[in-house]
Amino acid sequence: MAVYSGELGLQFTTHIANHYTVPQWIELAELAHKNNFDQVWVNDNLGYRNVFVILTAIASRVPIKLGTAILVPYFRNPVDTADAFAALSELVDGREISVGIARGDYAQAGNQINLVKPISIVKETVHCMKRLFEGKTVCYRDYPVLSSFYQLKRDSSIHLRFSPKAPIRFYSGGNGPKIMRIAGQLMDGVLIGGFFIPLVRSGKLRQLLEAAELGRTESNRQTSPRKVCEINISVSNDYERARIFPKRYIAHMLLVLDALGFSDAEFRALNIEPEAVKNIKAAFTAGGTIEDVAPIITDAMVDAGFIAGRPRDCIEKLEEMCLYAQDYGFDQICLAKLGPDYRQAITILAEEILPSIVQRRDVR
Repeated sequence: MAVYSGELGLQFTTHIANHYTVPQWIELAELAHKNNFDQVWVNDNLGYRNVFVILTAIASRVPIKLGTAILVPYFRNPVDTADAFAALSELVDGREISVGIARGDYAQAGNQINLVKPISIVKETVHCMKRLFEGKTVCYRDYPVLSSFYQLKRDSSIHLRFSPKAPIRFYSGGNGPKIMRIAGQLMDGVLIGGFFIPLVRSGKLRQLLEAAELGRTESNRQTSPRKVCEINISVSNDYERARIFPKRYIAHMLLVLDALGFSDAEFRALNIEPEAVKNIKAAFTAGGTIEDVAPIITDAMVDAGFIAGRPRDCIEKLEEMCLYAQDYGFDQICLAKLGPDYRQAITILAEEILPSIVQRRDVR
């Protein structure tokens, strides 16, 4: 019996699936559309295929809703970002472009950029871009953190010379109470990223959703914010490959959970010993890369953040997480990371796993 009735999306995580070329990402988006997934989300990292190139390539060929999960505002200034999204909107035939946005992760963005004033950077970026999309002129002096970071002339101003042709909506991809309150004040919804499973199991998810609700102002209480969650899954007919694939992501996930203030008791609730987290943190501090740290990730750590294995290993665990998503009122579940072979994973999900869990509908 189906336990979830909302939308279904897929996240294309380019930095842990770096072997796919842009034409192959298009083919995978076509496969997602063929199998009635509602949306494709693409992540954003330096040194990998550019998020806007992938989104534009998909938009030119595949009639599916697109989004970023997540966009990192430190990588490009807000005007450049705004005109990229506005141009992309001319290719999507009126479908929403969903901008999941947050500071970026510690192990990737944090090793490339000085992440100064992350809450202010996200808040100012969203506010500035929304005004640009509305056809307003923005004065750089109104965005002091952005002006300083990007060396924008404080006495200058700018506006977009063309208007978006589709809705562009913002979703907070952060997982802390401060950014969730900003989401309630300023954004159109929340995107609980790749930490949905540990947030559910630790009991922290409800606190975050309540923070977003508390941040809502009188002006935006008339509309209900959309809620999207990522459920990490690695599914393959090859059990060992399915279990190895998540380890690179788990290596940085544990750092983020530590930074979010997970207590020793909360780590133990995930079957992870706090000392092991300290060892991983020390390895990164000493200059280790994700590739260096991944081999010391244990099976318990994988299970703390992923549903991973063969189709028969995943069905019951995914059903449990989908039931949580339904109970918490999430409008969309985004199945994220997917596994070592995206084509196989998308096909398995559509044909073997989701029919018994999710109430599907033809979205083509």
